[in-house]
Amino acid sequence: MASDTKTALGWLTRLYPQLTARATQLNRLDDYYTGDHPLPFLTPAHAEKMRSQFRQMLEESRSNFMRLLIDVVDERLQVDGFRLSATSDLQSDKDSWDIWQANQLDSLSRSAILDSLVKGVSYISVWGDTDEDGYADIAVEDATETFVAYTPGSNFRSRDAALKCWVDDIEKLERATVYLPDGVYKFARDVTEVDITSGTGGFDSAEKRLWTPYSDDPFIENPIGVVPIVPLRNRPRTLCEGESEISDSTSVQNQINSLLFLLALAGYFGAHKQRWATGITLMEDDETKQVKEPFDVAIDKLWATEDPEVKFGEFSQTDLDGYLKAIDQKVGHLAVVSRTPKHYLLPSGQDPSGDAIKSSESGLVRKIERKQAILGEAFEEVLVLARQFQGEGTAVVDNMKGTLVVDSEVVWADAATESEAVRSDATIKKFAAGLIPAEQALEDLGYSQVQIARMMAQKASAALLASVQTPPPPPPSGDGTDSGPPVGEPTGTGAGETITEPPAEFKPITIRA
Repeated sequence: MASDTKTALGWLTRLYPQLTARATQLNRLDDYYTGDHPLPFLTPAHAEKMRSQFRQMLEESRSNFMRLLIDVVDERLQVDGFRLSATSDLQSDKDSWDIWQANQLDSLSRSAILDSLVKGVSYISVWGDTDEDGYADIAVEDATETFVAYTPGSNFRSRDAALKCWVDDIEKLERATVYLPDGVYKFARDVTEVDITSGTGGFDSAEKRLWTPYSDDPFIENPIGVVPIVPLRNRPRTLCEGESEISDSTSVQNQINSLLFLLALAGYFGAHKQRWATGITLMEDDETKQVKEPFDVAIDKLWATEDPEVKFGEFSQTDLDGYLKAIDQKVGHLAVVSRTPKHYLLPSGQDPSGDAIKSSESGLVRKIERKQAILGEAFEEVLVLARQFQGEGTAVVDNMKGTLVVDSEVVWADAATESEAVRSDATIKKFAAGLIPAEQALEDLGYSQVQIARMMAQKASAALLASVQTPPPPPPSGDGTDSGPPVGEPTGTGAGETITEPPAEFKPITIRA
């Protein structure tokens, strides 16, 4: 297949500005997740003259609820395994699980899901076997370095091209890889020649082209004819690739930080009662002409004066309840907006009961189940592409829509929090009634596909071993009678024992030649 560097460069100059344009917003969302929120009440005028103590108070007034809103969803999006779909087989899909394990996707898939929740989308790239282990190579790509161009009208289902761009600190190059259906094109440029954040699209001027083919082999043919970059979309919509899980919560987080700062400020200045005095003659410093403080205020100092006309008093302390109630109200607002149970955000008093937890988490569970369906489709396509790179048949592609037929499904861990005793009791009753097989019962109990396969293999081995260890029935004796004990009541030669004739249907039969 012939390469078309001109077309690849055209995609690069088209996608690069879009990639850099959205990087600022994605980095902002990442800062919110890590807790690096904008400082409340901080303006450029304050930045130069602000005292270090005041800035420290601002930084310590940030309470990171954004991490909690995302982690409570991420911790319930656990891939347990794969199984073939009901159209072909109910058995676990071992081939898909082997590909998954070979690429360490137990951990990397969690990173991809987390980035998708934070930034709205992350990507997984698939390519042929490069380390000669027999499996296709699968990697997680960040949305600040990767951008996908979708076929117009395909609702993000068909991909025309993809771009990955990053800075090579060792070679001091900005490198770009363009993925097209016919192959992969590699470009590079010196990072000193252009501001990589300017979004110039690869041109310094109309005459000078900054992007040049990289290395001696700038083109690698794509054997499957599909752009091998699969998006993991969070909150996808018809005209929106993805949306961050905290996109509608950052403003509430800013309000909480502001209230926390005001609470700290009020506590700093109003934690101790301020005292006042009247009738005192104020003195000036002879050199500075500044008014001297009449008393040395300290915890071990007593105010005293000989003038009987002097009066002392104190102001009332600052009431902080208003700030605390306002913060609680804003945290409750976060719970409503994000559908996060309030006992996660503001635990108070006794832990809720099992029924109360199940009721409060119903919205969260439904939200996670929706994400499982969307992310599962993406993971299934990743595995199909991996199998195509491994030479397992030809991808079934609809030329109009560019979709892949996937006949394998992801098995997710249960999104609901349920009592172990309640789950076990319900599952055992279903199994005893014959409603579900043993494999389904083990899955309902929360075991992973790997654990289920191991337990079923152990059960089969134990049954085989028991059948081998069971002794065969004794052979008949030479006189035509059974050498074993007669069937019927116990017999013997001891006192009180009687010999009982076996029933007719159990009498031995002698076969003569």
